[in-house]
Amino acid sequence: MLEPTWTAVKHHRRLHQIIATLVRFGAQDVVVRLGLGRLLAQVSAEPGESLPASSAQRVRMALEALGPTFIKCGQILSSRSDILPPHWVEELQALHSQASTVPWEALHVQVLEDLGCPLEEIFAAFDTQPLAAASMAQVYRARLHTGEEVVVKVQRPGLRGKMTADLQLLESVAQLIEQNEALAVYQPRQMVRQLARAMLQELDFTQEGQHCDSVAQHFEHDPAIVIPRIHWAYSSQRLLVQEFLPSFTPLEREALIAQGLDPSLLAQRGAKAFIKMLLEDGLFHGDPHPGNLRAMSDNRVGFIDFGMVGRLDERRRLEVMTFMRALIEGSTETLISVLIDWQGERVQDVTQIERAARQYMAQHTRQPLNMSALIRDFLTVMREYRLLLPPDLLVLFKALITADGVLTRLDPELDLVATAQPAVQKMLREQLSWKVAQRLAMDGLQLGRGVLEDLPKLTRLMVHRLKHGVLDLKVDLPGIEKLERSLRLASTRLSLALLISALLIAFGPQIAAAGPVWQGLSAIGWLAGIATLGGLLAFLWSLFKGS
Repeated sequence: MLEPTWTAVKHHRRLHQIIATLVRFGAQDVVVRLGLGRLLAQVSAEPGESLPASSAQRVRMALEALGPTFIKCGQILSSRSDILPPHWVEELQALHSQASTVPWEALHVQVLEDLGCPLEEIFAAFDTQPLAAASMAQVYRARLHTGEEVVVKVQRPGLRGKMTADLQLLESVAQLIEQNEALAVYQPRQMVRQLARAMLQELDFTQEGQHCDSVAQHFEHDPAIVIPRIHWAYSSQRLLVQEFLPSFTPLEREALIAQGLDPSLLAQRGAKAFIKMLLEDGLFHGDPHPGNLRAMSDNRVGFIDFGMVGRLDERRRLEVMTFMRALIEGSTETLISVLIDWQGERVQDVTQIERAARQYMAQHTRQPLNMSALIRDFLTVMREYRLLLPPDLLVLFKALITADGVLTRLDPELDLVATAQPAVQKMLREQLSWKVAQRLAMDGLQLGRGVLEDLPKLTRLMVHRLKHGVLDLKVDLPGIEKLERSLRLASTRLSLALLISALLIAFGPQIAAAGPVWQGLSAIGWLAGIATLGGLLAFLWSLFKGS
């Protein structure tokens, strides 16, 4: 509790500003639902007039007012369809729209610091009117002395310090939220840490440039896919200079046709490229919205802005392939298996997962399958059954929905699921190939060799400890204390019963013959019979109560 309190004190002014902004936009109900109602007593702000009725709209407006950290937070939360209802997701996605611009005078000094020389030494021309403005950067057109047209991406000044402070504060707030048992299941601290990693990585433009180079290598033999070249001599963490792609935004089929382009061919090429990124390369564009997908001459497809990317290792790609195969084949059991893998240590009730999978597959038994609808319904089912997915899959699903929306505007007949089917089958064949079997065998041999090498040392250690009586075995079984008490009570009762039985066998005849006789049986015998009947009834009652 000390850590979040200290952070709140350290950033008291910013915390006050955040709460006051939320109140000003009428979002105090969200603060209360997050279990942070006590923070409202620290501010004297009042809600503004003429605010929207929707909580989602009010929160979106508050995030915009709070600046880049919270705008980016809302953008990332817009991918969490597994925990947020559709109207919240739709509203937060509006945060992707154009941001307010920063005057060139406020950026000029920083640009000169990053270049290390005047603009004229590198650029023959530089347009100080921004092409576009986002929450973290602004983009400008320029031309090198070589005559090459370039795009210059400039980070907003002072951003890293502000974001770092905001992220520290957000983690402390998440720790307070996690004290609410109903919200702890969503792992708010882990969500903030993932947010921090994504945002700090996006702040480093050299990371974006490296992603761009990696994707370009994956498509170096495919002339239909174009990735801009990075000019590393002029780039840094806050400045990225890259090739300008003369192109069109792929929004309207008619406009592209008027330019002599084939929208259906563009859609097919874009879909195949995206599926290749997912299932073959494991490095994919994390935000392929219309501004980042470009329609170029000769029906080429350009991908720009690799600030947000997703990564899938071989195991995750195989899981995604299995997920897609389950959808294509309509296999509920395959989907259940994948969901159990994705839940990991959070699996507590397999029947819950089975119900979720069966409900989902029952909704999607007809062909053709629509990728966006498949994923949206899947995330809805996950939310209904309170099942969480790994963060890298949420980036993947969001990217798939975005790409599907852009590409189907180019070609309404495009089936992204059918486009993925050849890649799924290819990957499945590779997993069953002799080459993969050899690799798995080698991995098994290496593991076995390591175990055999360690076995003599482990054996000597165990024998030594046995010899000196220092070998401890710790077993943790839920409910073991209750079982121990029951066994102890049962053994005590059994011992007492055996003792009484032995005494009755030894002295029973003498005791039964003692005293007055009635109906051929002594008084002691009658008392013993009544006691036996009472004991039998008590035994039966204990069995009934225990069941």
